[in-house]
Amino acid sequence: MRVPFPDGTLATDAEPAKRAMKGGTLARRRKYQHGSIFKRGKRKKVWVARWWEDVISEQGIERVRRSEILGPVSELPTRRDAETALDERIRRINSGDFRPQSCHSLAKYAENGWLPSILPTLKYSTQQHYQYVLRVHLNPEFGETQLRLISRDMVQKFLFRKFQTLSWKTVKHIRTVFGTLFKAAEDAGLVSENPVLKTRLPRRGPVPERRTIQPADISQLLDKLPEPSGSIAGLLVFTGMRIGEVLALRWRDVDLESGKIRIRQTVYEGHFDEPKTKRSNRTIPLGPKGLAILSTLKPEFPNPETLIFATRAGTPLSRRNLMNRQLTPTCNKIGLEGVNWHWLRHANATLLDSVGTPLSTTQALLGHSSPEITREIYLHSIPADARSAVEKIEKLVEDSKPESELIGPNRTQVLETAEMVTPLIQ
Repeated sequence: MRVPFPDGTLATDAEPAKRAMKGGTLARRRKYQHGSIFKRGKRKKVWVARWWEDVISEQGIERVRRSEILGPVSELPTRRDAETALDERIRRINSGDFRPQSCHSLAKYAENGWLPSILPTLKYSTQQHYQYVLRVHLNPEFGETQLRLISRDMVQKFLFRKFQTLSWKTVKHIRTVFGTLFKAAEDAGLVSENPVLKTRLPRRGPVPERRTIQPADISQLLDKLPEPSGSIAGLLVFTGMRIGEVLALRWRDVDLESGKIRIRQTVYEGHFDEPKTKRSNRTIPLGPKGLAILSTLKPEFPNPETLIFATRAGTPLSRRNLMNRQLTPTCNKIGLEGVNWHWLRHANATLLDSVGTPLSTTQALLGHSSPEITREIYLHSIPADARSAVEKIEKLVEDSKPESELIGPNRTQVLETAEMVTPLIQ
């Protein structure tokens, strides 16, 4: 039975729950109900309960008939026992603060309500992550299940199953996206509570110790990497930039005369965006090696808007293709494990720490968010310390090599090699 609102209109998808309220109570009167029970089955008899429940549908408030198994007769031997179990089930409905919940399935709500409202507020990379988790993990399990029927136990068992095949960190990300979806549904009045918040992740196991980053390993990797990955890796090691920040660099962002790089953008799968955080929008000093890399790549008359690392069509290079076709094969040849673009950023942080760089300076160079007090106290002392730190880590890597070797190819080698490999990276 569908129930219109007092004004005679039916609810729309926009605010079905809000319009169902009037002065903090439901617009329509709801009588106290006892429900009904009966036995079902032959060999293994069970008690089945039925009752009416108001739900939110696309047409407004709709009263639906609920049917649920209370338990086997062996566990609830008398009708009084079954009635007691039923009273527990419908106590929430008979309470004065009961609010109807949505009968939309998770997949339908995500497609028509959650994603359209949340995606415009997120960065492109986060949008892709949310859609991936929904498509690969949540919809196959809960896509056809109504939001109001998803319980804490269902979510907890789902997460534990995921732990059988996925890492702790991955399951944590799935739980975060799931909780964000339910939080939006709760805020819209479609469900009375967020069952994901009541779940718990198991204790995280010991994290395998990673091999200590050695300057000699970095030096060897920079020597062996083909272009353009060699130059990209060099900038990551010597400046601590993120891979998306390096691939988004344009010649307007580089001042070789004063030795500075201005981080203005980041790029992910061809989509440009603002830097990751407010502190990521920063200026990084260049040491001699960083200057040499960019000077080698700089054309005689550069267009300020041209990307420093680009395909022949002028589009951004693919970080995945660069890693799969150049970085990973090179690391395998020289016996380096667990190396990716972010590893090189970590290498920069490790080198900064090894030369005694103050924590505030390291945070500023890497563009990390820091506590407000630290940010206010140390902000003005950063520039001089930063340049000194950059030069020190360049010297540390350079000193780990035989004097006859040089980090980075000469200009001719860079340009010739880049010309040959660029079609492979596109």
